[in-house]
Amino acid sequence: MCSQFRVHATCVLVQVPALSSLGLDFYSCEMGVRFNPQLDLHLGVWTLWWVVQGSRVLFSFHSHPEGVPEVPLTPEAVSVELRPLMLWMANTTELLSFVQEKVLEMEKEADQEDPQLCNDLELCDEAMALLDEVIMCTFQQSVYYLTKTLYSTLPALLDSNPFTAGAELPGPGAELEAMPPGLRPTLGVFQAALELTSQCELHPDLVSQTFGYLFFFSNASLLNSLMERGQGRPFYQWSRAVQIRTNLDLVLDWLQGAGLGDIATEFFRKLSMAVNLLCVPRTSLVKASWSSLRTDHPTLTPAQLHHLLSHYQLGPGQGPPPVWDPLPTERDAVETGDIFESFSSHPPLILPLGSSRLRLTGPVTDDALHRELRRLRHLLWDLEQQELPANHRHGHPVATSP
Repeated sequence: MCSQFRVHATCVLVQVPALSSLGLDFYSCEMGVRFNPQLDLHLGVWTLWWVVQGSRVLFSFHSHPEGVPEVPLTPEAVSVELRPLMLWMANTTELLSFVQEKVLEMEKEADQEDPQLCNDLELCDEAMALLDEVIMCTFQQSVYYLTKTLYSTLPALLDSNPFTAGAELPGPGAELEAMPPGLRPTLGVFQAALELTSQCELHPDLVSQTFGYLFFFSNASLLNSLMERGQGRPFYQWSRAVQIRTNLDLVLDWLQGAGLGDIATEFFRKLSMAVNLLCVPRTSLVKASWSSLRTDHPTLTPAQLHHLLSHYQLGPGQGPPPVWDPLPTERDAVETGDIFESFSSHPPLILPLGSSRLRLTGPVTDDALHRELRRLRHLLWDLEQQELPANHRHGHPVATSP
């Protein structure tokens, strides 16, 4: 498939769900009929065929060829790759909301004892389940690309020094270019994702959950790296911890300015608490008992707390003080517990219910819908003509007036 056709196909495919919703509603309004299960389910089958087939096309565009080395994506490249998926997810969400609203109207107006209605409702449930699956797949593909890019940028938050010579730390609301060089790649991914969700008009609930997943991944990845760093070389030191704490604060301040502060604070809580422990002045830390440290850092498991304390660099020849010994009741948890965070415990995706952003019952006041329908018609015509012998092919169908 040539690149020109690929671009044209994705531009049309991502608009099919919204166009179908508008088409169904336009038909109902113009013909003076209510939501007709039999007719609309036939049209719904056509719509769902496009949704599923379009998803396969988009996923084939975004799959990585076997045997070809993968190159880390830049934020700009991620935006280009994810735009069709984000548009597809946004439009499919609108279609799902449309069908949900129509089904509710059907249930309120019709006789609940009508066997045909029960059969129609079952078919509607199957249709909505397919739409659910498409939204799930596009969401998974989107966060996969974003987390894959973050994976290569996040280590700089642990390694880079924000206190470079002659540089002033940026304040809240600073532009990306004003941030320390080590933080710009990670913040660039967050900024690209934020701009993309806005341009594609993704449902606010899905925007929040997208960033919740990204922050969950970032927290787990950074915390696991922090645990690994302390095993083989001196890393848990007050000076190093202050650098990490400053980097993390700058990231959280930037996200606060972007309107994502509450979500970021929630998902970065465990990493923040681990870094806070390492930032405690050495003279105060050596006096703190295990019980008090457990109380002050409740999100850390006994195994994680013990790992950080046992590898903390107090100085040449100095080992952990006895006050850091775990309580007898927690020694088993220390010995058997895992110090690493699991990536499988991510928050589940909860699909928005109702609250369609398109006002489908309003009149179409411009020709945008008809232009998109003509583009879709030409694409389908081209696909059909390609299957015919050369002597049976015809030109594009003549456009009719709206």
